[in-house]
Amino acid sequence: MSKRRAHRTNHPHGHHRSRVLRGGPPSPGLDPCVQTILSQIDKRGFAWSDLSEDVLPIFERARPFSHEAVPPVHAVVPPGVTVGFGVDVGPAFLRIAVGHLAAWPVDLASLASQSIENLERRARRARPRDVVHDTVGGVPVLVFQSLEGWASTTVLVPDAMDRLFGQRPALFVAPSRDLLIGLPPDVDLEFATWLTEWLEATNADGLHLEAFAWRDGTVSCRPLRRDAIAV
Repeated sequence: MSKRRAHRTNHPHGHHRSRVLRGGPPSPGLDPCVQTILSQIDKRGFAWSDLSEDVLPIFERARPFSHEAVPPVHAVVPPGVTVGFGVDVGPAFLRIAVGHLAAWPVDLASLASQSIENLERRARRARPRDVVHDTVGGVPVLVFQSLEGWASTTVLVPDAMDRLFGQRPALFVAPSRDLLIGLPPDVDLEFATWLTEWLEATNADGLHLEAFAWRDGTVSCRPLRRDAIAV
């Protein structure tokens, strides 16, 4: 997060906050019991055939897990963003590390392709009625949460974007893993940056991404008004 904005408390559209996006305590970290279970699963290991249909692309948290010692696998996927990969185990994602991939009969490209296919299948269950219409500081917003932890990666699936939000141009921000927010295409970038950083700071799964422009059925990256983000 940009140091210039890290402690900002005001935004250019006043102090009004959305009913949906009203501030609250940060999301709690994983329960120690859950961490123990995931650690045991990781040590025992799974064959690719056991979990191939549950692998999903995930955006990296701005605050990495302190216990993550093994380097996770990363790939660059359209529209030019870096993702990691995780296996949905209910309360969290079991991260896929370099060692896992080395032991499986798939390469990085196949892993990425399978994860997007799995995401597309899950996204087909979402409906436009799952998108909440609200306002923040007088700015209309569209708010989508999957309740399964993957809402932010909807930008990787144009068909899902079209079905959930329609083809009207918009600017999307993804402050946390299960939160995707649509804003008007000509929204003030200062406001979009403030909203994104505020929500990133109040969520344990906060991300640090650029914005995503949605136009003519295509998603493209668009910088926010903060320090450049490495791909």
